[in-house]
Amino acid sequence: MSDAPLDPCDDEDPPWIVAVCPLTPELAAQIASMAELDWSEDALAEQAMLAAGWRTGEDLLGDLEEKACTPAGHLVYGDDCFAMPFAYEYYVHPDGAIGEDYWGAQPGWHSLIDPPEGTFDAQLQAVVDTFTALLGPPDVDVTHERRPGLDYTWRYRAWRRGGNILVVASGLDGFSYAQFEHAFVQIRSLPPGTPLPPARELPDFFW
Repeated sequence: MSDAPLDPCDDEDPPWIVAVCPLTPELAAQIASMAELDWSEDALAEQAMLAAGWRTGEDLLGDLEEKACTPAGHLVYGDDCFAMPFAYEYYVHPDGAIGEDYWGAQPGWHSLIDPPEGTFDAQLQAVVDTFTALLGPPDVDVTHERRPGLDYTWRYRAWRRGGNILVVASGLDGFSYAQFEHAFVQIRSLPPGTPLPPARELPDFFW
């Protein structure tokens, strides 16, 4: 594992990278306190994020159209929901989907280059453990079966919070045109008494 700068023109096979922005217990507690908000109410959501000391507003809107940024450097997205990646796994190649180590260069993020196998999953598990310490064991813990044309299987740990559900999971990363994975925290509406969709539908339900 190395934090040395990458040379995307290297003729060798490109190294795999896990880019990480750590999610502290303090930040997790802030997110948990927002988990019952109506995220379709933009003004209410923005007020809560500002009160937590996060940056919001049109001045943030860049190529990724984020709607907020935590003090640690996490970007927040979502229409009518809260979606915040905290880890990405990918490789850098000038002819590939990602031509430079974009995430590793962002404030608050760092890249682990060719880390040990399981590093990405360990980052995911650490965040699950953090929310479990705050909220107790997940109300939902399921893994979808392999779907046609999709090589990944993802595990979803989720907590019901009022009329919402808070999930920690992984999925395909839109920044790389769905060629690589990211791990995220997401809050979206799920009214009380409404069952979570079947496991096979969760990759679409949580993007």
